[in-house]
Amino acid sequence: MMQDQISLAEFVLQEAREKCFEIEVKAFKQFEKEKKQIVEKEKSNIQEEINNKFKKKAQQERIKHSALVNGARMRLMNARNQALTKIFSDSQYQIYKMIRQDEKFYEELLKNLMVQGLIKLFEHEVVVRCLHRDIRHVRNVIDDAISEFQEILRKELNGLEFEVKIEIDEEKCLDERTLIDNSIKSVQDYSLQESASEVISKTENDKKCFGGILMTNKDGLIVCKNTLDVRTEQTFQDSLPIIRSTLFGK
Repeated sequence: MMQDQISLAEFVLQEAREKCFEIEVKAFKQFEKEKKQIVEKEKSNIQEEINNKFKKKAQQERIKHSALVNGARMRLMNARNQALTKIFSDSQYQIYKMIRQDEKFYEELLKNLMVQGLIKLFEHEVVVRCLHRDIRHVRNVIDDAISEFQEILRKELNGLEFEVKIEIDEEKCLDERTLIDNSIKSVQDYSLQESASEVISKTENDKKCFGGILMTNKDGLIVCKNTLDVRTEQTFQDSLPIIRSTLFGK
């Protein structure tokens, strides 16, 4: 009887040991599984943090690079614009010197401008405005301008005879704009602020100039702006593609 009790106790104890071992093994496996999950999750978090830092750093580098490129591009554009406006300034001043030094050249130029204006207006009565100092030059070329205009019409319009009368408005002379000689300056020394005075705004180009004429019909409703300011600006704008190509390439 005692022996049976001992055997039963040992059996129960063995069962308990096996059950305990089984629980330990199961708990160890569960621990390892959870530990692996935690480790993998933390590794993933660390990798994600590293990736985000790399992305942020790369984005900052792209922004920095873009800023440098844009800054260089703006400096290049400003330098090109500075060079172009310097050319425009020098061109205007060369014309200004020529018309002040050579009256014959200037009167021929005024005559041609007047003929062009007569063709554009195609009016029997025309009013001319100019600088006060140019009144005598304009008066000197009126007859020749009319004759040339009429000759052009006879050739181009089958002998058309067209009478025209030109009157100088001496009461409303254009305001004179003084030009500055920037030719002695280098492009680097010529500022874009100075260039603002080189071009007259469209609201002012019928009021002031450094030469040339402004022509209207009798009642002033039709206007032909043939001042040297307007013509040099038009010519410069028309020539910009060639100038850019020559200076900076394509």
